[in-house]
Amino acid sequence: MSTTNETDSRKTLRLLMPQWQGGYNPPYYLGAQLLNWLAPASDDIQEEVPVSLHTEGIEIEKGTYARADVLEQLRHAFTILHKHQPDRVVVLGGDCGVELAPIAYLNEKYNGDLAILWVDSHPDVKLPDHYIGQHAHVLAALLGVGDEEFIASVPKLVEPDHVLYVGLNEWSAEEEKVMNQFQLNAVTPEELVNDSSAVLNWLEKLRPSKVFIHFDLDVLDLREFRSLLAAYPETYEEMLRKAPKASSMETIIRVLQDVAKAHDIAGLGITEHFPWDAYRLQNMLQRLPLLGDINKKDKAPYKNPEMG
Repeated sequence: MSTTNETDSRKTLRLLMPQWQGGYNPPYYLGAQLLNWLAPASDDIQEEVPVSLHTEGIEIEKGTYARADVLEQLRHAFTILHKHQPDRVVVLGGDCGVELAPIAYLNEKYNGDLAILWVDSHPDVKLPDHYIGQHAHVLAALLGVGDEEFIASVPKLVEPDHVLYVGLNEWSAEEEKVMNQFQLNAVTPEELVNDSSAVLNWLEKLRPSKVFIHFDLDVLDLREFRSLLAAYPETYEEMLRKAPKASSMETIIRVLQDVAKAHDIAGLGITEHFPWDAYRLQNMLQRLPLLGDINKKDKAPYKNPEMG
């Protein structure tokens, strides 16, 4: 475990990457900006990855929606990382695709001795053959499967035994094949309720020099936390009935604190903040006198209308 002085002496980059195209939901841009505003103030280096805001005429190329935009944003992220050469990275996203560059950078920097805690309800190992959203391809690319151009951006592939799913509770048949192919380990929400031992024991066996924490907010139970895509207000009650039980916020906080007390955290990424109330409020303000357009009748769609 590192001391406070050792930790404070290292260079940390706070990377704001409000990418939305990976999940084709423009409000992820707002969600990332709000995360950045809400996060504690810091003297760390801060950079923002430029993200395209155009939503019209976007194509599905090689099975991936907005592939050109996502690749361009990926290149910008790598440019920022290589410019600053940080020891640690905090990523505020955006969809889960924002994790590709920082994890790839840190895994190369620490010569593969990087454990990845994928704190997420979903495994994110879908392939373009089955799903167009790059946000669900990201871990597959880090492992070396999927779109060749995304894989080529990863200088050192992640070893499968360095990945642990934390809070996983929903996956597709296609994802299960990839999970079985790589024999990926997982800790369920039920195993986290009483203590963090399942995660800590896995880390103790692996004994990595560094840990990266990918924290998709959808690992939180939507009965407690509603700023999630699945908490769409018009179908919220239906989702409450059919969504699997997920983890409480206090449970995830405790797990991540326990990990940080015992291991050297090289990265933390927080993704997929979908602020329904703020999104609707933003839309309202755009239609009020002296603030916006009083002739505006249409409501901003929560996803690109081209996607249906």
